[in-house]
Amino acid sequence: MVKPLKILLVSILSITLISLTACCNSENSSSGNSEGKIVLEFWNTMEGREAAVMPEVLKAFHSKYPDITVKETSVDFYGAREKFIKEASEGKGPDLIRTDRFWLPTFVDKGLLAEIKENEITEELADMVPVAREFVTVDKKIWAIPISVDSLAMFYNKAHFREKSIPAPKDLDEFSKACEKLTDSTNDRYGFFIYPNGWYFEPFFFAFGGQYFDADGKLFIKSDAGRKALEFLLHIKADLKAVPPMQFSTKLYGTMIKSFSSGQTSMIFTGPWAIRDIIAGSAFRDNNANLGVEQIPAGPRGTFSPIGCQSIAISSKSKQREAALKFAKFMFDFEIQKKFTMANYGLPARRKVFAAPELKKDPYLQTFIRQLQMSCKAYTHPHQSDIYEPLGDKIVKVLNGDLTIEYALSDIETEWKASHP
Repeated sequence: MVKPLKILLVSILSITLISLTACCNSENSSSGNSEGKIVLEFWNTMEGREAAVMPEVLKAFHSKYPDITVKETSVDFYGAREKFIKEASEGKGPDLIRTDRFWLPTFVDKGLLAEIKENEITEELADMVPVAREFVTVDKKIWAIPISVDSLAMFYNKAHFREKSIPAPKDLDEFSKACEKLTDSTNDRYGFFIYPNGWYFEPFFFAFGGQYFDADGKLFIKSDAGRKALEFLLHIKADLKAVPPMQFSTKLYGTMIKSFSSGQTSMIFTGPWAIRDIIAGSAFRDNNANLGVEQIPAGPRGTFSPIGCQSIAISSKSKQREAALKFAKFMFDFEIQKKFTMANYGLPARRKVFAAPELKKDPYLQTFIRQLQMSCKAYTHPHQSDIYEPLGDKIVKVLNGDLTIEYALSDIETEWKASHP
C-alpha cells in the first residue's frame, strides 16, 4: 500500500506544480513577455512631427527602465475618445492613453481612469503649468499628467504689412481695416483666411463676450455675441471680399496653411504646431523674419484663444499601474518635454522648459505664452468638445450662404438639446 500512496502523492504534487506554472504563465501573458518584462500598451493620438519623436522617446524610456516595454499603438485622434470608452468599459483597452482635456471629465465620470495621488507626483506638480494642472484636475483629484498645452495666435506676413505701411492689428477694428487694405484680388492676394471650425471660431465669439455655456451649464450660443461674431466673419468675406474665393467646408486646414505659406493670404489664426510647415513655404523659406506672430486682436470683451491640453492618463483597468505611472512621469521629464517642443513647437506643460535657452531665444513661442496668460476666461462643460463639429457645420453653411445666422444659432441649440437631454 505504501508504493501506490507514494505514486499518488507524487502525482498530486506534479499536478499542483503544473497548475501553478500555468497560472504564472497566464499572468505573464497579460502583463509581460517571455523574458519576464512588463508590457504596457499605450494609445497615442499624436500626428506629424510630434509622432515622429516617439521612437526616440520610447528608446530612452526602455533604456532607463529595461524591465518595462511600452507597446505604442497609433489611434486616430477623432475616434480615440469613443474607442477608449468602449474598450475600457468592457475591461479591455490600453494601459495608458494620450487624452484631450475635454475627454478627461467623461473618462473620470465613467470610472475609466486611475487616480494619481499628489504625493506620487510631488516634483511634477511643483513644476506644472497652472492651466495644465487645472485641466487634469477633476473633483479636486489628479487624473493625468499633462505633456503639452497650446493656443492660437495671429500669424501675419510682415512683408505684406510693410508694402501697405500698416502695423499689426491690436483689435478687431484694426484687423478689419487691415484685411481690406491687404486685399488685392487682381493679384490673388487676400487679407485673411477664415477657417470654419468651432475651435477657430472662439477668438471671435469670446471677443464679443460670448460663452458656450452659462454658469449653470446651459448652452448659450444663441446670443448677441454669437450673432456679432458671425456677422463680423460675413463682413470680412462678403463686404470686404478679403477672403480667398472658395466653397467653404470643414476640411480646409491644409488649404489655409498653404494659402498663407505661399503668400496668397496675409493673416491667419493658428497654433505653434504650424510654424515649421509655414516657414517651409515659398513666402518665408528665404526669409523667416517675414513671419510675424502676435496675440489675437482684442474685441469689445478682450482677447481670447481656446487652450488645448494633451495628457497621459492611466486606465483603471490596467494591471500595471506602477509601471504605467513611470511612463507617464517620464513623458513629463524636462528633456523629453523640450524634445517635443523643439520638434513640433507645441508648448510644454513643464514650466522650467520655458526657461531653456532654445525657447527663450525663440521669436515665436513667447507670443503664445503671452496669449495663454492674457486670454479671457471661459466656462467649461464636460461635453464641450461635442459642440465643435456641429458648430463648424453651421459656420460653413452661413459662409456659403445656405443658412442665415439666426437659423444657424437656433439649429445648434435645438440639436444640442436633442443629443444632450
